[in-house]
Amino acid sequence: MADFLRYTRDLIHRRRALPALRAEPIVVYPSDPANRVLAYQRWVPGAGRDVVVVISLNESTLTGYRLGFPRPGRWSEVFNSDYYDHFPNPWVAGNHGGGWADGPGTHGFGHSAALTIPANSVLVFAAD
Repeated sequence: MADFLRYTRDLIHRRRALPALRAEPIVVYPSDPANRVLAYQRWVPGAGRDVVVVISLNESTLTGYRLGFPRPGRWSEVFNSDYYDHFPNPWVAGNHGGGWADGPGTHGFGHSAALTIPANSVLVFAAD
């Protein structure tokens, strides 16, 4: 239970630290029922500070998953729920702190990144 409490505390901290997670605008990505992935983008109007949240309901880790991003460049992985699986998880599946949106457009966005999405996870990416 302590891992869940740490997870919840850290997720609340991220929400307070990233204004876009509390902002009104939201773009929900098209659902991907085959891979069981959900995603959405939020931002602060007039300031940007975009975040992209990715939720996996898949029982397996997805590697090389192509996800659209609203702008090119580096996106920091600021939250990865896989870290809390047997905290601290020494075998975290993730993106080594971030990813590069330098690929072709997808999901209605002009850019994309190839990501590792852990099984049954929540990832939060913030624009650098």
